[in-house]
Amino acid sequence: MTKTSGLVIGLAAVLFSTPVMAQTSGLKVIDQFKIGGDGGWDYITLDPAAGKLYVAHGTSISAFAMKAGQATPHLADAKGAHIALPVHSGADLLVTHGKADIVTINDANTGAVKATIKTDTKPDAAIIEPVTGKAFVMANAGGAMDVIDLDTQTLSGRVAIGGAAEAAAVDGEGLVFSHLEDKNAFVVVDARTLTLKATHVIKDCEEPSGIAFIPGQRLILSACQNGIARISKADTGEEVATVPVGPRPDAALYDATAKLGYVPSADGKLTVISFDGVPHVIDVVATKASARTATLDADTGRIYLPAADLGSVDAKTGRPTISPNSLVVIVVGR
Repeated sequence: MTKTSGLVIGLAAVLFSTPVMAQTSGLKVIDQFKIGGDGGWDYITLDPAAGKLYVAHGTSISAFAMKAGQATPHLADAKGAHIALPVHSGADLLVTHGKADIVTINDANTGAVKATIKTDTKPDAAIIEPVTGKAFVMANAGGAMDVIDLDTQTLSGRVAIGGAAEAAAVDGEGLVFSHLEDKNAFVVVDARTLTLKATHVIKDCEEPSGIAFIPGQRLILSACQNGIARISKADTGEEVATVPVGPRPDAALYDATAKLGYVPSADGKLTVISFDGVPHVIDVVATKASARTATLDADTGRIYLPAADLGSVDAKTGRPTISPNSLVVIVVGR
């Protein structure tokens, strides 16, 4: 995920007339899970059947069993992990190792490595495409989507997409979408033929990160590093709406039941976007500073956001330090 910290703070005031209506969604922080472990993190994923959350750290994968209230701060080793994606009906995890140019298949209970698969450079996000049943891995520095056959646990294909792939979304009908954070665009890939169908530039959206597909309306929700979310037509790239969000957003979610989109940002705010009519912001929920990634439980409507206590700014990186053993998952619901 993108690490850019710049934000044009005044942009929202200049560009947008849609008001932000406080606390109209009914959402609030309802719980917090202590995870622990050290260092930064990227994506959080959910296995709803097992009731387990997984957080990818740089050097490890953490897990939390919600029913038992049990945290496993270090389930498995990792080399620059970006995501631990439940596969094989939750029995295993597909882990992307951005610093080793591999993905591994790990036992979801023990963390043991079952398979190691070479990928293009810097594998980042990953998603299951339901029509083909394949895993699509976003090779951020390799300019490609790599395709993993989960039955044989091998690399079965590659699609050149011409830029730095970020997060991913699917339409459930055979298409895979991803942002090109270096091109301010999103791509459309046909999962059946493994071809690049289209590249759509998303104007005014800088370094897009989180992405969500809105079914029915066939829209793409893009979280942009310059403090906006852009909504585009998935099939043409045409702009539908642009709304303000917080700084450094790194995820985008959509709840089809509630017809709500969610964009979390690094300042500890969760922007809630209604897709009932023209997309517009209806709420901003306070979470916790650093809670910029998230996952959604479609059955309950709850949103899970990893966050940690932050210290002083590191002079070398320009980012705040992370207090040891402070990782938690914030739960937002009704």
